[in-house]
Amino acid sequence: MFGRLFIMAILFSTGAWAYGSDAFVYSEMNTRNNKTINGYVGGLSNQGSSSIGDVPGNRYNGSMEFDYLNKPAQTFDKETRFTFAAQHNDQSLTQFSLQEAYIKLPASEKNTFKVGRQIIPWSAVDANWGFGKLNNRRNFDFFEPGQEGLVGLQFERKSANGMRYRAFYSPLYLPETNPSLDINSRDKSITSRSPWGNAPASTTVLDNGNEVPVLYTVNYPSISEVVYRHSVGANIGFESKHWVMDNFLMRKPENSLSTKVDFKLNTIDDVVEVQVDPQVYYHDTYGSTLKWRNKDVEIYGSAIAIRPNTFPDGDEEAYRYTEIKTEKRREDYLGLGISKTNDLYGIGLNYVARLSPFDRQKEELAEDPRWNQAVNVNAYFALTRKLTVVGDLKYDMLTTDRLMRGRVAFSATRNFQLLAGFNSIGTPTDGKSYWSTFTNNDSVYGALRYIF
Repeated sequence: MFGRLFIMAILFSTGAWAYGSDAFVYSEMNTRNNKTINGYVGGLSNQGSSSIGDVPGNRYNGSMEFDYLNKPAQTFDKETRFTFAAQHNDQSLTQFSLQEAYIKLPASEKNTFKVGRQIIPWSAVDANWGFGKLNNRRNFDFFEPGQEGLVGLQFERKSANGMRYRAFYSPLYLPETNPSLDINSRDKSITSRSPWGNAPASTTVLDNGNEVPVLYTVNYPSISEVVYRHSVGANIGFESKHWVMDNFLMRKPENSLSTKVDFKLNTIDDVVEVQVDPQVYYHDTYGSTLKWRNKDVEIYGSAIAIRPNTFPDGDEEAYRYTEIKTEKRREDYLGLGISKTNDLYGIGLNYVARLSPFDRQKEELAEDPRWNQAVNVNAYFALTRKLTVVGDLKYDMLTTDRLMRGRVAFSATRNFQLLAGFNSIGTPTDGKSYWSTFTNNDSVYGALRYIF
């Protein structure tokens, strides 16, 4: 009788993600020069229509982004980067994201070390479709999840024949933090001030038809229990004038915490009491990416496989017979794409196919796949030096999920940019898909940004 409640409780620490199109990134970047420091500060309002966007946290927000990149002028000079973003919405929720903060140190003509928070660019299908199996995501907005890097040390060796050898190691684990949930230990409630935060149900209906409140107790692990976990990966690839190839294997914790849920019906107080235990699961992920590039044209094929552990990190025997816990399943994806981009226009066509099986009836406690058999078309056009138009459409042919986006950016001056656009989510009529939870998160917005 508590099946739906269990699923929501188990998923409370996970989110939903889509990928961020390069076309939409361009609409912010096309007014920037090739400087050491770039960024913007601005505000957005989604209050143009009373019937659209009337979801708490989706009405208006203020945001900023700061990107510092100091590329080396000489072969043996160091490279440094610091990229930070923040957003504050109408529910007084402030989200932060540190995408990268690293130092790159050339040891010789062939060997390079990079230390700090860094995006690992080893899988095109993972990055383009926002699966988040390698890097974290910033997740201010699921239309544009963005990427956050992993904290660690990467070593790269390049050979004269084009071969590349990379290794990554991290002793630290920093899970994704957005979208956040508000956990009130006094009221024993879990809520969210983000329209993308999938909080569990506050009430449930018993078999007798009575609706009763649900009280949550979250048993927080210590910081050391979460942070001190290792990640290790290796990559063998090749790069020439037209070809880029990557083959990788990575073992690391999943990018978000999972949960174990215990429950009981308190017949005296007529409430359901739920104990939530966050847990860290490891997974092994491996894959290959092959790209062909010629001037402003790129074609890629990319595959990724995810093999999660079926028990949380720690003592396997202690968790083998847990009654209610997150259900883990293998995932396999194949992605293909072609794009043409330059200063005047860009157009891209992408496709992703889920090769691994998924049966909703048999895997009730597993998260729905984000994408199954999906196509994406995106484009931008710089109509003038000041006016840019961007469009993006994603359509899942298996579930009929649709994510549609459009934006017009006008550079009023060198530093001020006006934007107007829309974001729309369409889901199947039966409400059974990954995106069905977020159907109401549409927007028709206007924004003003100061570009620096």
